[in-house]
Amino acid sequence: CSPDRPTETPTCYCPVDELLDVVSREHALEIVGLLANDGPRRHSEIAEALDVSSSSVLSNRLRELSELGVLERRSYDCVPPRVEYSLTDSGRAFERRLQPLLEWATTDHPTVDPE
Repeated sequence: CSPDRPTETPTCYCPVDELLDVVSREHALEIVGLLANDGPRRHSEIAEALDVSSSSVLSNRLRELSELGVLERRSYDCVPPRVEYSLTDSGRAFERRLQPLLEWATTDHPTVDPE
C-alpha cells in the first residue's frame, strides 16, 4: 500500500480501490447481476431491463466495466450493426464473490434505526 502506512498492517485493500470505485457507480452492480442471470444483452435490452433513462450513463458504465475486464463487448458484422455485452470469466468470478456480500447485507448486517 502506501509507504507511510505501517508495514505491520495485516491487510491492504488498495488493489480493489478502482474496482470498488467503478462498481459503486449507478447501475454497475445491476448490470453485473442482469448479465449473470440472463446472459449476453444488447445496450437497448440492458437499458430496458434496468429502466435506465440516460443512455450516456449506461454507455459509460458499460465502457468502464469493459475496461476493468468485467464485461466483454462483442461486435457483430451485420446490418444493422449489433453489439452485445456479457460477463467475462473475471466478471463471473466477481459476481460469485458478490454472493456472500449480498447474503451478509440482507441477513447479517444490522439495520440502521432511522431515529
